[in-house]
Amino acid sequence: MDFSINYVKGDFLYMKIKKFYIEEYKGLKSIFLNFENNNKVLNLTVLAGINGSGKTRVLESILDYFQKIVNHIENENGAEIFFETDEQNCLNQGYNPYMLYQILNYYNDENTFERGRKVVEKNLKVFPKIIYVPTEINFQKVEIASPMLVQEYSFLNIVDSILIKDVPSYIATRIMKMANEQENTPMREIRAAVFKEINEIFEILDLDIKISGISKNAKSIPIFTNSAGDKFDINELSSGEKQLFLRTLAIKMLNPENSIILIDEPELSLHPKWQQKIVDVYRKIGKNNQIIIATHSPHILGSVRKENIMLLDKDGDGKIVVRTGDELYDSYGQPTERILEDIMGLKTTRNQEIFDKLEKIREMVNEDKYETDDFKKEYGDLKEILGTMDEDIMLIDMEIQIRRKGLKNVKNK
Repeated sequence: MDFSINYVKGDFLYMKIKKFYIEEYKGLKSIFLNFENNNKVLNLTVLAGINGSGKTRVLESILDYFQKIVNHIENENGAEIFFETDEQNCLNQGYNPYMLYQILNYYNDENTFERGRKVVEKNLKVFPKIIYVPTEINFQKVEIASPMLVQEYSFLNIVDSILIKDVPSYIATRIMKMANEQENTPMREIRAAVFKEINEIFEILDLDIKISGISKNAKSIPIFTNSAGDKFDINELSSGEKQLFLRTLAIKMLNPENSIILIDEPELSLHPKWQQKIVDVYRKIGKNNQIIIATHSPHILGSVRKENIMLLDKDGDGKIVVRTGDELYDSYGQPTERILEDIMGLKTTRNQEIFDKLEKIREMVNEDKYETDDFKKEYGDLKEILGTMDEDIMLIDMEIQIRRKGLKNVKNK
């Protein structure tokens, strides 16, 4: 395993992945990923590629790497990790930040772990975390699990149905915590401040719904209000709205700071308008985090710079290769069609049958068959479907006019 620790002085402490090498993991073999640009670790990396290219498996392999590290299991995959300031102080005294989970949560052997716990608690103001958000999350009916949420530090965190059930408890606990800190502030204002804090995360999406309260019964279910003044609880949201709120608030609930956040297909069930801005939503949660996203969404790819994109592709031998930087077309701000074709390798954004008909028509024009009855029938049928103002139809018409004019000039000579 090629594993090394890199320390550079700076103003912030953090643990980030500089490079990751997958020797073998669930079919992925000999893959090298560099999360740097100009020798600086990227705060955001978006993994793109066709189905079967291994985007999800890359995220899983990173999670698996850290799981094996904290459980003392031999790992054939390797990483270069960037540590800074406080983490490095722990390392200098022989305590790896990866072992925080055991050091802070293992209580059976005080003689072995007491000194380590003291070293960690003395040096670390903020504990880094690994947060993994999988694609498949079973959103059961949301009910408060406990009136007060007690959160213990965990190095490894998976956003699943078990964690998500604590979201209502998190909101209720946040209100109580703020009320205890501001004893002279009316509870109405405390609740409004907490709801504003949550709604501001989603402000960039220009949502029609906002969290406006919690139910007054013992369940403390979040209540939402739309622009028409209608009220409904979180279980009555659409699948996209529920996906957006619960996945995002589950991450916020973990208070990520100086952490690594792995998100698989954040576009799931989201309207394209939200997909265009969802990366900015995740960037607003916590601070100084490294976010690694796997996506199929051209809308997400169109919202980030090419230096933040890793394209998992297949070479002529079918082997998965990683393309970055200058190898990629710059998708930032580009139309969806260009992203689909130039980065995601889609042959066409049209219906395949229509695309094939257009190709056949172009071929007939190139062979000067545009005056034949077969051409006129097929081209007429296509014009009925697409209309005369379709871009490809207009280009074909222009090509026919040019050819007719050229033929006319030849005859007049």
